[in-house]
Amino acid sequence: MKHGAVFAITGVLAGSLVPFQRVSPLVGTTLAGVAQHAAPPAPPAPPGPQPAAPYTYQGTVHSVQAKTGTLELITGVGHALRLVQMRVPTGLQVAGTAGGASLGVRGVKPGDVVRVVCHRAGGSLVADKVEKLEPTP
Repeated sequence: MKHGAVFAITGVLAGSLVPFQRVSPLVGTTLAGVAQHAAPPAPPAPPGPQPAAPYTYQGTVHSVQAKTGTLELITGVGHALRLVQMRVPTGLQVAGTAGGASLGVRGVKPGDVVRVVCHRAGGSLVADKVEKLEPTP
């Protein structure tokens, strides 16, 4: 009687094929035990929650709502224009304004070119830094 080669795949060999002639049940058990002990340890748990990724927008101020503290900014994305709305905290200083920095959205007006760094909180954008840019000649 002719026996063909038997191929076994084990976790130890990570997908390699190993030929066996008549494998006894004990050898299979031993290989399975080695495969269980040779498994890599689980990756460590990630450290606490990651801070929100900052977004940077540069564009022209479309509207300012001083009562609600919101700012609408027209930005260009490729050939398309986008209107981005964000909240500006009242204590936030607007850099680049005449006479130093001013507080809140009162430092900008429609038509100003600004750069805003913000983060997403509660489904909306909240400004972290507002910088008024000077027009280029």
